[in-house]
Amino acid sequence: MRLFIVLLSVVLLAAAPVLAELSATTGGYLQEIGIDPGSREIAAVANDRVRLRDGSVASLDELARKQKSKADIMRFVGTRHFVQAYRQDAATRLPATDRFDEMYLTDEERTLVRPALRRAGDELYLRSLQQGKQK
Repeated sequence: MRLFIVLLSVVLLAAAPVLAELSATTGGYLQEIGIDPGSREIAAVANDRVRLRDGSVASLDELARKQKSKADIMRFVGTRHFVQAYRQDAATRLPATDRFDEMYLTDEERTLVRPALRRAGDELYLRSLQQGKQK
């Protein structure tokens, strides 16, 4: 009997990531707006939750429940992917603005990625100077 309980516990622990998938409602909404709910990109951020400055929580489930646009959901997904990649490699480049929104960063993450935000701002400034010289 003890062996059965131990084996059951191991199976449940191994299945925990699978059990923490998106709700059926969220999956349906993502499909409705043309996003594959089974994609790696979605699965990687399925459990991410960010407390916004207004006190509300942003997650894929919440965004789908509020029927946010595909663009909003893609910015959430892109931002969360960026943070995950940046934690692995600080040289990770900031995604395009249609795939990033600072709103979906925690305060700790804002502090963490501040160098990347500065780099992106510096690059934009230098490009604008170069374009000014070409005219």
